[in-house]
Amino acid sequence: MSRPTRAEARPGGRYARPRLALVACAVLAASGLTALPAGAAGPGTPYDLDASGSSDLVAGTPDAASAAGSVTVLPGSAVGPTAAGRRTLTQDTGSVPGAVEPGDRFGAATASGDLDGDGRLDLVVGSPGENDTSGNADRGSVTVLTGASGLTAGTSFTTGRHWGPSASARLGTDVEVGDVDGDGLDDAIGLGPGTAGSGSWLVWRDSATGAVHTRGVSFDPAVAMDGAVGDFDGDGYDDLAVTVVDTYGIGKVFEFTGGPDGLTGGFGAQVPPGRSLDAGDIDKDGYDDLVVGQPLAADAQGRAGGQVTIKRGHVWGLNHPGDTVTVHQDTDGIPGTAEAGDAMGTSVALRDIDGHGVLDVLAGVPGEDITVDGTARAGAGAGLVLRLTADLTVASAQALNQGADGIPGAAESGDRFGADVAAGDFTGTSSTGLAIGAPGENSGDGTVVHVDADGTGVFIGPAAVGTPADGGLGTVLAP
Repeated sequence: MSRPTRAEARPGGRYARPRLALVACAVLAASGLTALPAGAAGPGTPYDLDASGSSDLVAGTPDAASAAGSVTVLPGSAVGPTAAGRRTLTQDTGSVPGAVEPGDRFGAATASGDLDGDGRLDLVVGSPGENDTSGNADRGSVTVLTGASGLTAGTSFTTGRHWGPSASARLGTDVEVGDVDGDGLDDAIGLGPGTAGSGSWLVWRDSATGAVHTRGVSFDPAVAMDGAVGDFDGDGYDDLAVTVVDTYGIGKVFEFTGGPDGLTGGFGAQVPPGRSLDAGDIDKDGYDDLVVGQPLAADAQGRAGGQVTIKRGHVWGLNHPGDTVTVHQDTDGIPGTAEAGDAMGTSVALRDIDGHGVLDVLAGVPGEDITVDGTARAGAGAGLVLRLTADLTVASAQALNQGADGIPGAAESGDRFGADVAAGDFTGTSSTGLAIGAPGENSGDGTVVHVDADGTGVFIGPAAVGTPADGGLGTVLAP
């Protein structure tokens, strides 16, 4: 999952992440999210790519235009993400590296941070289907677009020498941003699931020197892969957690630790694996915690409906036993029932949604069946807000469904509402709004639903975003 940028200086001149805690002045009531007075926001608003004081919504549509892909930036405004001033980025925009080619899947993942130290946020975009000039198909690439250029120019990098063939490395399947070497500049990170004979890949670029470092993650190629950046051991350097499920169905979480030399290690963490990750300091003990979405029964220790697991950070990072909390739809107080195919945890995001000073979990349940007028709508999907306490327990929970509690639209079969989720200060009022993707809406055209701080939901459809029919809008969202 994508990661916010830094907001405050640490002693010695380094920058600290805001630990995903938008000091939100919002209260999530049963009827929605109610904003309190503004004024708590400071500089460094996550994904504020136009420096307006509000988070922008970034929507990647990697399957658009014969899977050439695109990324659309919808600026935040007083009413949330808006089509006014939107920017659509492809590989033929300005001086964006590369060229528009079918199958590149530009926009498969995005992240944001200040990689050049100019005070403007830059955008990192993954293109896992990119072919290189030597004929290596699907080697993949990671593109860094600078904020100073208006996101229309930048550089790209791909895998270096490490192990196995570069063909089908699919670098850019996930991208992350973090200051892994402690020099005050965010660094770009790309992950690629690899192919037979190569295993899965991790590549990070040192923003200060431009040096690109290539590492392996697991010896076998992956069918699922995601990462999250956090300071899991509290030493002041960003670390990287990577969850991998290989072609044999075996899953594992690996932890790469940050330090003066960047990312090192790669040992197996004592965390159950899954398909989606996010990180932040939930319990405020100085160690970032990891949230793992486990949507399939194979990930969720046999629980067919999926689940979400939270792992505490520690002086040993993620390599310590215990300290995990697991939540599913059979947990007391969680709406719904755990059923085969629900896919709870397909997407996860950590934000202080209700303004109580503790990070909460927004989880997608895109396989959820919703009954409307006595008829089950298969795969209509849902979102779940899990309001946490500092001891990582769930204080309360709320389900978000289309056609209920102010959410526009109707629950329809195959919408896959919750396929991706995001949260940010889209209005610049220090309140947290939600963005929930439904890429199956209208037979694959897709849509995004923005739920603002007073619980009002609005559609952000293909017409507003400028994506084509069958573009799958809502597949990739950030922040």
